[in-house]
Amino acid sequence: MRKQGRTLGIAVLVALLSAASAAGQTQSGRLAGVVLDFAGKPQMGATVWVAPQGPSVSETLRARTNQAGHFLLDKLPVGAYTIRVTLSGFLPALSRNVVVSANATTVLKLELDSVFSTVARMRQPPKSGSEPDDWDWVLRSSADTRPVLRWGGGGDDTSSADGSARRNTPRARVELTSGGTEPGVVSSLTQSAFAYDQPVGMYGKLLLAGQFSYDAAGTAGLATTWAPFGSSADAPRTTVAMQQYRIGEQGPMLRTLRSEQAGSLHLGGRVTVHYTAEYVWVSLRESSSALHPRADVAVRLTRNWTATLSAGSLPANGPLGPADLESAVSQLGVFPAVMFRNGNPTIGNAWHEEVRLEHPIMKNGTLSVAGFRDQSSNTAVFATSVGGDVPLDALPIPHAVDGGGISTYGARAAYRQKLAENLEAAVIYAWAGALSADVPVEGAALQALLKDRSRNSVAGTVSGRIRRSGTRFTAGYKWVDGLEVSRQDPYGETLYNADPFLNVNFRQTLPAFLGGRKLEAVADLLNVLGEGTVYRNTAEGRVGLTPSPRVLRAGLSFQF
Repeated sequence: MRKQGRTLGIAVLVALLSAASAAGQTQSGRLAGVVLDFAGKPQMGATVWVAPQGPSVSETLRARTNQAGHFLLDKLPVGAYTIRVTLSGFLPALSRNVVVSANATTVLKLELDSVFSTVARMRQPPKSGSEPDDWDWVLRSSADTRPVLRWGGGGDDTSSADGSARRNTPRARVELTSGGTEPGVVSSLTQSAFAYDQPVGMYGKLLLAGQFSYDAAGTAGLATTWAPFGSSADAPRTTVAMQQYRIGEQGPMLRTLRSEQAGSLHLGGRVTVHYTAEYVWVSLRESSSALHPRADVAVRLTRNWTATLSAGSLPANGPLGPADLESAVSQLGVFPAVMFRNGNPTIGNAWHEEVRLEHPIMKNGTLSVAGFRDQSSNTAVFATSVGGDVPLDALPIPHAVDGGGISTYGARAAYRQKLAENLEAAVIYAWAGALSADVPVEGAALQALLKDRSRNSVAGTVSGRIRRSGTRFTAGYKWVDGLEVSRQDPYGETLYNADPFLNVNFRQTLPAFLGGRKLEAVADLLNVLGEGTVYRNTAEGRVGLTPSPRVLRAGLSFQF
């Protein structure tokens, strides 16, 4: 009897070990594929880089193709991977979200393009066939997690495991709006804008945008964005934007130029570097230029802790979103605030350094804390006349007066929560310095009126979509406990889309009677209630000072 019990125990132990061994074997799969050129010829000696996505700690693997262009990687952990192929004389190929399943072989077909093949693709007629709805919306959070929620079923760039399923049909967008787009921009402009999206090669796209106004000065602008590896927020891109505006019928011509190179680098499975280098130039009677580098290094410390180190110039816009038609048009309005001294332009030189920690909390929530330093020798302060509604310089770019220097340390705590599938909210507290006009000095120079003060602020934002009506919205309010006239924690404002006072962005889908893809009403309202203006008597006269003037913009957009 005892012997039978012992035999039964051994049998059970062997069965458990066999099951554990089988379970361990199900955690890996194989990845195989072939690398071809544009004409379908196999390419030998191509390097295939396989990088894991998500919280995996696996290292990036490498393989080379044989004479038939084939490659094989065995015993890969189950999960999603990003595949990158390089070969001398060809443009790199990239395929994201390649899934390796347990006890299965994922087969890829990767195609390399050259400069000449991309030109040949541009000359080919578009393929026929229906397209999925390409309207999506990205709610942006931090620099190391660019897209948070994506509404809709499709995006501007779709790909399958073989990298062949993508959108080849050019698309366009037309906007007719009235009003400014940024604080400090004249809000009486009636403008028309257009954008054109031309796919290039397997993954690349070329975005072209233009804008002109109907006022007497005739504002005009052009912008182009080249995204060689698709529209992803992390993909590298190059943007060049130009604008000109004549001040008065016989006045001087204001010209601006902005060039930006941005992208991301993934170093292993734990470190991601987001970089941006921006060159800006403005000319009126004299010219001024500046170089604005920025970098964010996100390090995954553990499964639930991420540290981000940021350093560089303050961004003129928020975190990068996808390279699409709407972002192409918005490039025409992205420009740092320009300050004027004796009628000559000066570009601000604000610098920001930050250390930030992020940790998931509760369900679909994220808590982040940060310490930072802001410094600038030229701080932008928006000024208005006595009436409070007429800018001192009515220009189509953000413009301000020089409030003097500032150097301050600060801290920030932010909590983001996904409340429902189509609804997200955030609460942000910050303690930081700003220029304040709380001590009036009659008849003094402007910079003598403004002092560096540390302030507390609380902001809240909510973003969502009502699927049934096709409504998209973002609303937020930021309160500061003082008479500040410059931005308090400007980096945090762009990071969480939390501008001072009450702000509302609204998009409403309308019936398209012209047979197009999408007709939409747009409205952007900054500082809706016109709060925060402080009036002071200066040596230059009585002026109103505010960190964020009231800006109203509304119109229609049509995408096809």
